[in-house]
Amino acid sequence: MKQRAREAASTALLEAAEHVAAERGIDQTSIAAIAERAQVAVGTLYNYFPDRESLLSALFKWRRDEMLPRLMAAAASASEDGPFEARLRTYMLQVARAFDTFRRFCRVAMSADQSATPIKGRHQNGKSIVLETFLSSLTGIMRPVYGDKSEEYARMMFGSFKMMMQFQLERDQPIENAVEPIVVTFLQGMAR
Repeated sequence: MKQRAREAASTALLEAAEHVAAERGIDQTSIAAIAERAQVAVGTLYNYFPDRESLLSALFKWRRDEMLPRLMAAAASASEDGPFEARLRTYMLQVARAFDTFRRFCRVAMSADQSATPIKGRHQNGKSIVLETFLSSLTGIMRPVYGDKSEEYARMMFGSFKMMMQFQLERDQPIENAVEPIVVTFLQGMAR
């Protein structure tokens, strides 16, 4: 019972950190602001996390562990037989829905992209684990159609998705709304 209470308190602190970082950005996220949001004393927060870096690192790990299974499920559903366009749309839509589930965290991650503050464990070999999983699956979906060019095309679509995700978050619109324009533009180009 004590362990569950500790886990619940830790989760509440991670959620508070996510709220503060989403509102203020990573660079403006302080231990004091997180403690205030969680309605605990700063000293109490330090009982769970030794410093700001470890708290932010735990936040990224927590969300990554929740997001990766959703991305893997999206890739599995799109790997089934069927027309390429349908599989691509299915994958992109499911990925967008996964990101929509974690909209607040997406804001935090995008803030971290612009921050000078490194977050330990956020990247593996200099790359975001979540985004690399997305890119790798997208490349796999494209490989039967585009062969050696599949990674290049996947990176183009990935870049479009990332920019449209940022645009949708700035407008407070569902990321899912960006999927159809991205897929149509990718498949048909910008022709009128």
